[in-house]
Amino acid sequence: MQSFEFVLLIIIWENVLKPLSVVSKMLQCSQTSIHQASEFLQISINSIKNMRHNYKELVESAKNMCLKWGIQFQNENKRKIYSKKLFGEVDGDRRLDITEEKFYVSVFLPLVDTALFQLEDRFKGLKIVSNTFNFLLPPNIIKLNEAEIVKSCYDFIQFYKTDVTSDLTSQVLSLKEFIKNTDMKTIKELCLYLIENGLSSLYSEVVTSCIIFLSLPVTVATAERSFSKLKLIKNYIRNSISQDQLTNISIFNIERARTEELDVEKLILDCQSKKQKKKIF
Repeated sequence: MQSFEFVLLIIIWENVLKPLSVVSKMLQCSQTSIHQASEFLQISINSIKNMRHNYKELVESAKNMCLKWGIQFQNENKRKIYSKKLFGEVDGDRRLDITEEKFYVSVFLPLVDTALFQLEDRFKGLKIVSNTFNFLLPPNIIKLNEAEIVKSCYDFIQFYKTDVTSDLTSQVLSLKEFIKNTDMKTIKELCLYLIENGLSSLYSEVVTSCIIFLSLPVTVATAERSFSKLKLIKNYIRNSISQDQLTNISIFNIERARTEELDVEKLILDCQSKKQKKKIF
């Protein structure tokens, strides 16, 4: 452990794991939205990419740490010791008594590139879902120009052509001026605003799009698998639920905290007692 290579490896891992610790906490929070998770993940990826091009700064930081701890960091010409390679081993000997240049090529680059690949590959579905519904965020509706809104709506309609009509484009453009003076931030707030103010009929395509988004898995940790479920949700909405039923279900989903407090069995019994057939003798 008292070697320059070991100290350098600790500093590299610290710079890899530090930005991921914040994202890890956010992904475990039930209040984190998909767009927030995607944004912070991208910040972490960019941070690791910047670190990849600042290897010399990491080396200098490791040398300063070695001076502070009294660890020698000068390269010594000594005979290398190799461990015996057993059957089935793939990586072979992983000794750290290597030159600084070889450490950069054999250890640093593979470590950083593997971390970047895993982050981008595992959360690919999360990024796709976030980009697909990004234009529905109230701040983006206000900020995007007309051409960008038309392009985003066109791509969205092409994917949901059996559920959303071309009226979505005109409704979003109309909504752009309508919500300009509001402070809404999320798609959930936009959907609630339209439903509570009786505007769901005027902006029916916008409400339908919001409901599709709110029907995705609640936990962001499973959002990377949600993209494959979008077509199932589309078919379910198209075949079995009317617009009025869909609106009622969306209210239950949005007001999830209040819905969980309801006594379902009592509601069923009350409904049954009111609608049961009574025979007069």
